[in-house]
Amino acid sequence: MKKLVLVALFAGALTFAACNNSSESNNDAHEHNHADHDHDGHDHTLGEQVDAAMDTVQKKSDEIKAKAEELGDESKSKFEEAKEGVKAGVQSAKEEVVDASKAVAKDVKNAAKKVGDEVGDAAKKVKEDLKK
Repeated sequence: MKKLVLVALFAGALTFAACNNSSESNNDAHEHNHADHDHDGHDHTLGEQVDAAMDTVQKKSDEIKAKAEELGDESKSKFEEAKEGVKAGVQSAKEEVVDASKAVAKDVKNAAKKVGDEVGDAAKKVKEDLKK
C-alpha cells in the first residue's frame, strides 16, 4: 500500500512539475512575433493548459487505480493461500497430537498391565511361601 501512495505522490509531483514547466516554456515561446507562424497544435489559454493537465492527471489516476486493484487482488489471493496453509497446519498438528495421545495411553495401559501382572505374581509367591 505504501508503494501505491508513493507512486501516486510521485505522479502528482511529476504532473505538477510538468504543468509548471509547460506554462513557463509556453510563456517563453510566445514572446515573439505571432504573425510569423501558425499556432495550431499547442495550447494558448490557461484553461486549455488546465484541461490538458487534468486529462493527464485523470489518465495517471486511472492507471494507478488499476495497478492498486491488481495488487489488492494479488494480496487477497496470497492471504487466502496463507490462511489455508495455516488451517492445514493446525489440522495436521491436531492429528499428530491425537495419535501421540493414543500411543501414550496405550503405553500407560501396557505398563499398568505389566505392573499388575508382576504384583499378581508376587502375591502368588507370597501366598505359596505362607503355605509352606
